This record gives sequence, structure tokens and C-alpha cells, in this order.
Amino acid sequence: MKLMKKYNMINKSEKLFIIISIFGLLPFIIGLLDLLINKNNLFFLVNLPKYYGSIIFAFLGAIYWGAMLNLPSKSFIPEKIKFFIIIWSVFPSILGITVLSINSNLSLLMLSMGFLLCQLVDEIFNKYLLFPNWYLPLRRILTLIVVIVLICSYFIIQTP
Repeated sequence: MKLMKKYNMINKSEKLFIIISIFGLLPFIIGLLDLLINKNNLFFLVNLPKYYGSIIFAFLGAIYWGAMLNLPSKSFIPEKIKFFIIIWSVFPSILGITVLSINSNLSLLMLSMGFLLCQLVDEIFNKYLLFPNWYLPLRRILTLIVVIVLICSYFIIQTP
């Protein structure tokens, strides 16, 4: 009930962000079900959680790129922090392409660790970039679900 009250206080565009983010979990869930049901004869031609996860992971880094581009010129963020944020903004895309290049199930665990690292970065840099109030709680839930799906995918593939 308390959650619904908070949800009703959010404007329409913010609600749209939240709804699209939640629907963004569908390819992860569908890919996990495909691995579970059709393990040796996948409906999709690729490991959907791995490929979709790499794309989403790159997108999460791009959020920081955009935040830095839109930073006011009179920002009070120290230059050293700006440097780390800019470096971080490209790291997920580099790790994502690395994950896709590795022909090993361990790449799913690497991607899982990447999502956890991204969540940690969100928690640290939130005080500098001031994400909306709903962003971090949403990201925590989404990250938890994504990491569970990726780890489950790893174990499904590992099981003969």
C-alpha cells in the first residue's frame, strides 16, 4: 500500500521509465525459460540472457555518458570524480563485447559480476549525479532479478 502511494506521487514520464524498465526484464525471463525448456534445442538462436544482458549492460554505462554530457558547466563535482565517471561510462560496453566474445559459460558469471559492479557504482555516484528518488530502488530490484537470471542460466547450461 505504501509503495502504491509513492508510485502515485511520481509523474507520468517517470512512471513510463519504471514500466518500461520492468518490461525490460521480459527478454531475460523468456531467455531463461527457453534455456530451461529447450536447453539443447533453443527456440532462440542465441543465449538470450547473455546477449540481451550485454546490451542492457552497455546501456547502463551510457547513462553515465549522458549524465556527464548534460552536467552544468558550474558543476561542483570534483574533476577526479568526473574522470572516473567518464571512464566508467565506457567500461560496461567493453565488458559486454568481451562477454560476447568469450565462448564459455563463465561469461554469464562475468556479466553477473558486471551488473553487481554497476549497481555499486550507481550507489556511489548517486550523490554526485542526483538520480531521481525512484531510480536506485528500481535498479536494485532489476539488478537482483537480472543477476539471478544470469546465474540460473549458467547452472542450466552447466547441467548435462
